[in-house]
Parts: sequence; C-alpha cells; structure tokens
Amino acid sequence: MKETSTETPFFIVGCPRSGTTLLQVLMDAHPDICIPPESHIFPRFSESFDDYGDLSQNYNLKLFVKDILNDEPIKLWGLKISVPAFCSKLQERSVKGVISRLFELYAEREGKSKWGDKTPQHAMYLKQIKALFPQSRIIHIIRDGRDVAESLSRVLIGPKSIYGIAHRWKKYILSFQEFKKTINSHEFLEVHYENLVKNPKKELSKIFKFLGEDYSEDDSEVVQDIPETVRKHHYLKAATLHDSLNKSISSQKIGVFKSKFKTREIEIFESIAGEALTGYGYSLETSGKTHIKRKEMIVFFIEDYLLRYLKKFVRPDMMTLILS
Repeated sequence: MKETSTETPFFIVGCPRSGTTLLQVLMDAHPDICIPPESHIFPRFSESFDDYGDLSQNYNLKLFVKDILNDEPIKLWGLKISVPAFCSKLQERSVKGVISRLFELYAEREGKSKWGDKTPQHAMYLKQIKALFPQSRIIHIIRDGRDVAESLSRVLIGPKSIYGIAHRWKKYILSFQEFKKTINSHEFLEVHYENLVKNPKKELSKIFKFLGEDYSEDDSEVVQDIPETVRKHHYLKAATLHDSLNKSISSQKIGVFKSKFKTREIEIFESIAGEALTGYGYSLETSGKTHIKRKEMIVFFIEDYLLRYLKKFVRPDMMTLILS
C-alpha cells in the first residue's frame, strides 16, 4: 500500500459549474492522486472547530470525529469505519489531524499516495484552509461567467436569475483575487476551463508539474475518455448535474451563452461582472453599462428566492446533494 502524503494536499476551487468536476475526474485518474467526493468540511464545520475544545481529550476528539463521519457529504464516501478505530490511527489529535486522516483513509482504500479536495465553495474558506494546511497547493479553475450563468440556469443549485448569478460569479472571482495577494505565487495555480477542454493533456501537464507529480502529455493512464472515467468514479452523484460528463471532452460549450441568452441578459451580466470578465481575458459583448429597472429586480428576486426553492421542494431527493 502506498504511503499517503499529508503535508502538501491540494484544493480545487472555483465558482460552481466552472469545470471543477471535470478537472477532478481527470486528475483522479492519475495513479498516485485521489480526490474524494466533495467534502464541504469548511463551510459546514470551520465556524465550530473551536467549539469541540481540546482534541487531546478523548471525549472531545470522539465527538468531533463522530460528527465528521456522520456528516451527509462524508457519508457518501462509504468509509465504514468506527469512531474508536478512526481515532486509534490518528497521528495528530487536532482538527488538521482528523481532516488529514479522513482523506488518507479514502486514498488508502483507492491505493493512492496523494490526496486532494474538490469543493467549489471552499473558495470562500481559503484563509482557514491555509491556516490548517500551510503547505497546501490551491488550484483555481475559471470559466467565462456568462457560460457559467447559462449552466447554472439549467440546474437546481445556486441563484437562477442572470442578476443573481452574475453577482455570485463575481463574488467567487473577487474572493480569489484577494486571497492570492496573501500567498506566494508558487502556492496557487489558475486554470481556464476553456484551455482545459481544448487541450486537456497540456493543462494536466501544467497542473501535475505544479503539484510535483510525474506526468507526460503522452500518459494514457491519466487522460481517458469521459464515459470510461465516469463509470470508474461511481461517486458522481446526481448525474443530471453533470450531464456533460456522459460525453467526450468538448469545447462546444465555450461561448454557448451567445446563443442561449438574450442581448438584455448579457448586458445585465456584463454591467455587474464586466471588470471581472475582462480581468481574466474575456471580451465583452456589450458596453458593460446599463441601468437595471425596478421591474427587472422584482423578477430577479422571484427567480432567486421563490422559484429556486420551489423547485428544490418539488425535488426533495436533491436536498441532500445541494448545499448551496
């Protein structure tokens, strides 16, 4: 069994529907790299880490481990380990030690030596992540926000109006822009979704080099056809959220917003997030300036705060899968 690495894990982040799952699937096909299903550990636990008290005390430690193992996203990992057995294998009785051991268990089961996490929402918790894992590497995937909006408008996660999605995408972009000012350039890597789907081998070569992993662009073990890879990764829950993964990697969805959105919708998105778009090299389709009418704001509110949750209520099976 390969020895797992705990000091230099990596975290894949980005606005939901930006290609984080595609990147996860491709990277997880590497013989040494393991990325479990989304953990959501930091949005669900970071504010209460201190509430568990001194984890050198058995009661506190067991309570924390029990809560982690019984959390819905982690239960999907299928680890099947008792709290005492988990605690007996800890190298460090701390929050970091527990989280590391959690990922190590999954990696060991898969026969991998290096673990990473892919939870898009962790983009908002990078300060906490780096505090716990100072040697960690961050991979930020960026996709044209207007294509993200087109994708988000078709699924149950996230806001539904062009107004709400524009603000959400901008929030993710600006959040990472601020975070990367606080760390060294060798600690993070930004990947464009568009480059990944156009030339996955080239982008993966850059990513694995960034992580210090051996990889050749001719390595057939890493880049596989999407259908085969997805069948191997049974954890891709809610297939309707990732229907594109049932097909081969394609660049057909680049710029799809141009044929799906009305000019007014594009105009509104660019008026909100135009600077963030151009900052990452995406050209605007409009002037990027417009006044949003009161009637439009009412419609946006209904779409984001009424219709969105009504759809979730109609599909209760999705509630355990959607944490946004």
